Formats: sequence, structure tokens, C-alpha cells
Amino acid sequence: MQARVVITPDGKVSIFTEQGTFEQGKERIEKLLKNLGLEGIEFDEVGEVEQHRHDREHAHAHQHVHGHE
Repeated sequence: MQARVVITPDGKVSIFTEQGTFEQGKERIEKLLKNLGLEGIEFDEVGEVEQHRHDREHAHAHQHVHGHE
């Protein structure tokens, strides 16, 4: 499963999955964040995984995180 990472100019990060089910996307995002933590990458704030669905599109999962400066 591929993920898309978006970093805004103010340092906020969003992780998106657009393949598979919401549950699969949520699991993958949570594993990614856990593995980053094991590598010493910490986040100040981690939002809840959300599901969004647009007309005629598959559901996708995404999560917002805020890191240290």
C-alpha cells in the first residue's frame, strides 16, 4: 500500500492512504508512526486517524501529526 505525505509550510504533516479499506489504511499509518518512534522521531501531537470519502471515490485514511522544530 502506498502512502502520500504532505508537509505544509508551517511544519504540519498529513499522511494519506488511498488504497485498501479504512481499517487497512489506519493500521498502516499507525505502524508507520510506531516505527518512526522506534527510530527516535518524536511528534508533539498526533491526531486521530480519519476517514474521508468523496463522490465516486474510495475511502481513504489520513492522520495529521506535528513534529519538533
